[in-house]
Amino acid sequence: MNIKNKNTINDGLVKDWLDKFDGNSEITLLSEIANNNICVSGMIDSILAYHVGEVEIAEDFYKRMWRSQS
Repeated sequence: MNIKNKNTINDGLVKDWLDKFDGNSEITLLSEIANNNICVSGMIDSILAYHVGEVEIAEDFYKRMWRSQS
């Protein structure tokens, strides 16, 4: 039995989200993930919220995904 997860993050979802929130800064985003400056679960929540049309919630998750630089 092959069950497909409804919440699978695919290239299209990421592209749409990047177009809205990060424009052409994919390299910067990857660098920030590699340097542990982004909470990946928060980023996933932002992508999924944006996908279902919850733009304000997606924006909130986007703001909160960034780890503080203290």
